[in-house]
Amino acid sequence: MPKGMQKTSWLLYGFAVFFISLFGYIYYTYETTRSEIMANIDSKLLNAAVSVKHILGDDYHNTVNAGLPISSSTYKEKSLALSEYAKQMQLAYVYAMVLRDDKVYFSASSYTQKDQNTGRVTQFLDAYPEATELNKEAFYSTEPVFEISQDQWGYFKSIFVTFVDDNGQTYITGADITISDLNQQLQQSVTRAMVTSSFFFFIALLIAGLYFLQLKRSLSTDARTGFANHVALEYHIKKTTKHRMELAIIIINELEDISSFYGSEVSDKVMANILRYFQSRIPRDGGIYRLTTNKIALLRTHTDEHNIDEVINAFNNAIPALKEPFIYVSLSAGVATGNKLLLIENAHIALQQAKLNNQRLIRYENVFKQVEEQFKSNVFLAKEVKEAFDNNRIVPYFQAIYNNQSKAVDHYQCLARMVSSTGRIHAPDYFMMVLKRSRMDGPLRRTIFTRCIEQFRKTNVRWSINITAQDILDPSLSEFFELQLRRYPQPHNIIFQFHERDAIAYFGEIKTFISTLKNKGAQVFINEFGAGFSNLPHIRKLEIDGLKLDKGLVSQIHTNKDNYLFIENLVKYAQQLKLDVIAEQVDNEQIADALARAGVTLMQGSHFAPPTPYIH
Repeated sequence: MPKGMQKTSWLLYGFAVFFISLFGYIYYTYETTRSEIMANIDSKLLNAAVSVKHILGDDYHNTVNAGLPISSSTYKEKSLALSEYAKQMQLAYVYAMVLRDDKVYFSASSYTQKDQNTGRVTQFLDAYPEATELNKEAFYSTEPVFEISQDQWGYFKSIFVTFVDDNGQTYITGADITISDLNQQLQQSVTRAMVTSSFFFFIALLIAGLYFLQLKRSLSTDARTGFANHVALEYHIKKTTKHRMELAIIIINELEDISSFYGSEVSDKVMANILRYFQSRIPRDGGIYRLTTNKIALLRTHTDEHNIDEVINAFNNAIPALKEPFIYVSLSAGVATGNKLLLIENAHIALQQAKLNNQRLIRYENVFKQVEEQFKSNVFLAKEVKEAFDNNRIVPYFQAIYNNQSKAVDHYQCLARMVSSTGRIHAPDYFMMVLKRSRMDGPLRRTIFTRCIEQFRKTNVRWSINITAQDILDPSLSEFFELQLRRYPQPHNIIFQFHERDAIAYFGEIKTFISTLKNKGAQVFINEFGAGFSNLPHIRKLEIDGLKLDKGLVSQIHTNKDNYLFIENLVKYAQQLKLDVIAEQVDNEQIADALARAGVTLMQGSHFAPPTPYIH
């Protein structure tokens, strides 16, 4: 075959492979994106349908299914609440239905502006003649039922979730999204994914063809920070004549959350600052590398002293890694010393153990001994925790929050304690990991809340309790809180505290639950504010009543100027928004004085009073 024809054949073959790969990649991207969108929509519909139950309240369907009338004003109020919720969630409708004599009726429903204009607003117990057999079967289902159907209001994808009222009668809540909206989301997202996929595929080919030599030289450098990367580390270890070295792999625990919240530009600045911090402190024989988005490595060729341990342990979590915006991070590290062939693998094993045990640093040579000891400790502790629950030895302790201006107690925080069989008192740090592994953190919250209700029911004392996003996502536990609030004579004296990170990660769910709590009269604070994101304008959308400052910020306010200025400016902003600000872990007079100068009046800590089992 002539050379020209041979080259042409290879060229055609190359183009064929290229286009097959391109269309394969686009098809994969299409299917992946479509699956993600459908999963997100199903999750959105499910959350909306479950939220209808909370918006209406338990008593609503107790009344409806008992055959009692619902007042016009109550129905209008519920319809308006459902309509606002549907609009906020960008859904067509949310509603509730009951089944009577094999016919479906609306017990509550949202409406749109178009419905109002055309006079088609659904009224109480309006019949739904278009109900399908699947719709009716949903009243007997133990699982959510999805359906695609068409009626006088439109063409929808719907979900039906079955509930049982206090009298054993079933009703369903539902949510609809129009098929046109669904198709539009799919079309837009898939088109964008296909264009993006094609664009990057072509760019990758272009770069591979035109800049092969330049890329080859840059493969060993992290483009975002300019530091050496994992390729450089692996190459260095492979080529060095040293057979024994020391390697630390460090993970910045909050960096992925920072990236998803502020964007990669901010997270890269944080990483660059941390890399420069360690670069200025490691010994001269050391090297520093950025391994992944949130991991770095420190390598030493001498193993006579544990200088790396000292450098890592000296890192101060209470000093911001970035000042604009203020961002604080924590580290976990695994260190390995020895044969270079196993160095990276062993360091990763040590790192995994450090994260599992919530420790700053673990060396590989201590891992297996520590794991064995930890296993024994966990078994013993699990038994001890179960016995404590069985014998009513999970008790609340109360720590006063003082008003430093009036010199009086403002309220008490309720803290869980476990009393051992020998009478020793343990704080949650001792047993919380076992509780989470055993899925007993919900019963813990229920126990402490119940004990606090008993303690304060006949008093006018204000008190607070911490709850988590997992508590809210547990329907039985969230319903328990709502029920107790309805029964409590003065619910305005109860303060619920959420962690700032939970409020960001589960914003929609927590916003809905906060509305429920506040409608019952309770107050809501964000706990440990400043530990990570410190985004008050965003948090403010939750309509909270106050903030509790992060312990790390408070503990160094008298020695760290940046912490002082941050708290001072935060207090001024909070005062404008009429938010209370509480500082916890106020352990000495110097901290209390600095907080007072910064404008903080509510303080909690050993300087004022330790947690005690009784209210004085």
